[in-house]
Amino acid sequence: MNKIIVFFSVFVAILFSANAANAQFNYIGGGIALTTGGEYEFDNYYYYNKSFGIDLRASYDFNKKIKFVPDFKFYLPNKEVFIAGGESKTTVFVFNLNAHYILNSKTRSNYHVYLLVGGHISGWNITNTLVSSVGLPQLDVNEFTFVPGGNVGAGMQFNVGTRTLFFAEVKYVIAKTNQLVFSPGLIYEF
Repeated sequence: MNKIIVFFSVFVAILFSANAANAQFNYIGGGIALTTGGEYEFDNYYYYNKSFGIDLRASYDFNKKIKFVPDFKFYLPNKEVFIAGGESKTTVFVFNLNAHYILNSKTRSNYHVYLLVGGHISGWNITNTLVSSVGLPQLDVNEFTFVPGGNVGAGMQFNVGTRTLFFAEVKYVIAKTNQLVFSPGLIYEF
């Protein structure tokens, strides 16, 4: 539980430091996150993040070609029930800080295609209770661990209203828990 508090404290500190540098976010919004892969090994057992998630994000326009986009994702718990008895539950929290490079900033004003690169840190909350059977030890795991990494990918966004943009992006997370993430959603200008 203490690691979860530290994780959220770091997240809030990053947001406050962005405001201290007079950075103003131009857009804020969110969407969903769908992921494949995401395998974490702990004590010779494998835990997975193959679930649906919620994506909250902001966007800061550095210039016409570069945007900085921090986002926070929360994935619903992934549960596995064991035949021998007990279950495993994995919940993942993710913070990304990406830079988007707009490829068509001069030719289009209402539709943009971009490449992205950035940093990634995920928090894996693992609980595992395996009931003892013949030859297997009983297992009782309650672990929270951080996994750092990087992101590479691409996306697109287009206007759906005067102050609303639709975005869709796909990125590959390069970390101990490699995974592919697809995130569509809406962001609002304020």
